[in-house]
Amino acid sequence: MKKRSASVLSVGALLAGLLGGAFATASSASAAASHECNTSKKLYSGSYYKLLPHQNYADADPFWCYLKYGSNNSGVSALQWSLNKCYGAGLAVDGAYGNATRAAVIDLQQRLNIGVDGEYGPQTRDAMRWSYRNSSGAHAYCA
Repeated sequence: MKKRSASVLSVGALLAGLLGGAFATASSASAAASHECNTSKKLYSGSYYKLLPHQNYADADPFWCYLKYGSNNSGVSALQWSLNKCYGAGLAVDGAYGNATRAAVIDLQQRLNIGVDGEYGPQTRDAMRWSYRNSSGAHAYCA
């Protein structure tokens, strides 16, 4: 009985360590932001603007939102556009957060040395460069 208890405790400690490590290293975008982005919004800088994923009904900062695999809206399109223009991702700008968009976000997160989870959230938003557009909507520069 004593030997079995020690084995059970050892396995329990091992599992707790593994799970604790997994939770400690994963910085989920959805955990950092409580609302899924459901649209995009223009932010102006002089005569140029950038489109950012946005949440229409957020209680606080409407840009403090997340996108993940399965999201489908203009916020995803804004992300895809900037991933293409500023990072050469080669994505279809279709508003669908599928495998290719997730892979591009993982690549970006690895390049920027931030938490890698394949989801777009405030940490990714703040670290990445965005495509600024001129008044006709054409790409002007990345910043």
